[in-house]
Amino acid sequence: MNNVKKLLDDYLRKDTKLTEKQIDADHKQVCDLDTGDCYTIRLKDGLIERFDNTVQKNRMLKVETPTGTKTLLNG
Repeated sequence: MNNVKKLLDDYLRKDTKLTEKQIDADHKQVCDLDTGDCYTIRLKDGLIERFDNTVQKNRMLKVETPTGTKTLLNG
């Protein structure tokens, strides 16, 4: 984590607060705790590459309303 944090701190010229989660051997999910933004990145030759995060998951959610129960679908 220190390597990615140091690269981001140097690039943004500020002390970033972030969390990292290893997805696979090449990819990490990095979340900025100040903004709440999360990105999938790959570190290659000391450079950070950002990958497209357009994966959507459709979930059904049941909500109680004054008129009864409704099912909502996000995504």
